[in-house]
Amino acid sequence: MKSSVTPQGAGISGGAPGLVSLTTTELAAALRERRVSAVEVVDAFLSRAREHNPALNAVVTWDEARARERAKEADAALARGESWGPLHGVPFTMKDTFSTADVRTTSGHPMLAEYVPAEDATVVARLKAAGAILLGKTNLPPFAADYQTHGPLLGRAHNPHDLARTPGGSSGGASAAVAAGLTPFDVGSDIGGSVRLPAHFCGIVSIKPTELRVSNAGHIPDMPDGPRHVRHMACSGPLARSVADLRLILSLIEGADLRNPEVPPVPPLGAALPRALKGLRLAWVDTLGPFRADRETRQLFQRFADAARAEGVVVEQTAPASQDFADLLEVWGLLEGGIVGAPLPPELREGFRSPFRAFPDDLLAKAILKGTHLDLTGMGETLSRRDAHIVKLERFLSGWDAWMVPVSMTAAIEHTPFGTPVDVDGVPGSYLEVLGGFTSLFNATGNPVVVIPLGRTASGLPVGAQLVGRRWADGALLDVAEALLPLGGGVRWPQAFTP
Repeated sequence: MKSSVTPQGAGISGGAPGLVSLTTTELAAALRERRVSAVEVVDAFLSRAREHNPALNAVVTWDEARARERAKEADAALARGESWGPLHGVPFTMKDTFSTADVRTTSGHPMLAEYVPAEDATVVARLKAAGAILLGKTNLPPFAADYQTHGPLLGRAHNPHDLARTPGGSSGGASAAVAAGLTPFDVGSDIGGSVRLPAHFCGIVSIKPTELRVSNAGHIPDMPDGPRHVRHMACSGPLARSVADLRLILSLIEGADLRNPEVPPVPPLGAALPRALKGLRLAWVDTLGPFRADRETRQLFQRFADAARAEGVVVEQTAPASQDFADLLEVWGLLEGGIVGAPLPPELREGFRSPFRAFPDDLLAKAILKGTHLDLTGMGETLSRRDAHIVKLERFLSGWDAWMVPVSMTAAIEHTPFGTPVDVDGVPGSYLEVLGGFTSLFNATGNPVVVIPLGRTASGLPVGAQLVGRRWADGALLDVAEALLPLGGGVRWPQAFTP
């Protein structure tokens, strides 16, 4: 059975609307205890999507018939006393960069408009093995290469908090779908902020795991059946509406994979260890090197820091004194250009370079262009620079439970052409630096980062923060995020999409 593309949610029906307000963890428990059936849950989310996806264009390919059939099978299995795993009967969507067997996978690019893989990406296979049911694929820019979500094949995705604004990119469809309750969770990919910026713009939670904790096998790019060039910085991680969901999903998709032999057999994530706020150590900044958040973001950071201090958290506004963040950003750009742009055939390589030439003064653009010319010697030198930055940041983080850093300089921006200057407190800022400067730093170092909401702007737009932790300490960072989340008000529904 091949997948079906259902324009604007046509043909989706049925369901129990109250179920869409439950988190992934809550749904899993309700299904396991047979308080609700998988058919009811799948129907609820498909019905929700029929109502709201036309406005959002978040889910772009549906696998409705197979999802309904799988839900029936899940209920029959439970009736026999069988369990498929921790997500038995829980529906989910998947960013359209991840290959899905017999379901169209485009990575947002016209050249893959009709591509239907024969095999699931590793993260998809692991979620299915845990009992989850795929509903469909979510929107992204072509080849995941923008901080907004729009393109000629899949169209534009919209932010559920304000349809005139972007949900972010490149996992924009994923974040919009989760925030609006079209799906309990999604899994995105992140080489420069693509699971973090959308979570920030849409007011949900996400995690970019430690680099190499999760296999990227079956992710596009790289191209299907081609060589693997993207071996550094790229991470895959969940977007959801609770930190418990992040932990559960990450625990299921992490770990060694022979399809990506460089992924190590890391110790399991493990169960949550509740953290008291009193005595927790939190460093924070609203400015790093050349990057400074706007006034409303800085106010929310200060308010959050004050609230944390009032609860007994040890709070200090500080950053690694010896870390050159402009140099770290150049390292990111060189690697981005070197692993994504340089390996392309000459005719495609020039197309990759062209957009960045429009930003001669942008730190990221200059470094990416330079990276497309890297040879093996240059790559080795860049990776050595990267190593030095990793050591400095790890030494700094050893004194803190988490380091709180802005996700971008602003809340969600209005839909705008790629490269348009972005207003920051009345001053036009570089598109790439405003949207990606803060996030790219931690792809360059490989640290785990959890995004949690801090609050909302005066106009009601969510503002999130990156909580940065030590490499491989993903579980401890999730514990800290769980403790801090209530101080910012938690995950709240977009007003127009409240169930």
